[in-house]
Amino acid sequence: MSTVIDDRQDQIPAKNREESAGENHTGVENTSVEDPLQGFPTDDAVNQIKSALAEKSRLLDELTDKYKRLQADFDNFRRRSRQEREELSTVVAEKIVCDLLPVIDNFERAIANSSQDPASVTTGIEMIYRQMNNVLTKLGVEPICALGLTFDPVLHEAVMREEDSSQPDGTVIDELQKGYKVHGKVVRPSMVKVICNS
Repeated sequence: MSTVIDDRQDQIPAKNREESAGENHTGVENTSVEDPLQGFPTDDAVNQIKSALAEKSRLLDELTDKYKRLQADFDNFRRRSRQEREELSTVVAEKIVCDLLPVIDNFERAIANSSQDPASVTTGIEMIYRQMNNVLTKLGVEPICALGLTFDPVLHEAVMREEDSSQPDGTVIDELQKGYKVHGKVVRPSMVKVICNS
């Protein structure tokens, strides 16, 4: 097959040849020299981004200030709570001491008069004991019942066991040290002797 040279290319003006050289075979213009700012955001877009960043920065500063204020408020609350607890403990301790001072006074009187008749000393001690129990009752202290009841590990501490088939297993038969509750809370369990038939 022979090659045919197209003489028509020579007949196209130079300007048109440059334009046709700028086209590719698909008919789309070939832009070898691109706009250097193509793909960059416009001034409006940049201003919008700057405005959004400024708003986010303002919001961050506002939230940071709010967090710092909340932290300071919480620290102040914690300090006030601790101080109030300490003051309340002091007031409670003063009340207890004031309630117990008359009992101490009566003990001192009993010791000063201990040379008298032993029967009167015993009577005085019994009166002081009743006075002390009244003070403790007023403060919310109550003794724990144990004798004859079934052993309860919350209320009782078993320190001795005894076998006795005539009594039910776990029965408290002796109270070695009285237990106490304060406002329903056990502060000292009763030390007891318990039946163990196993």
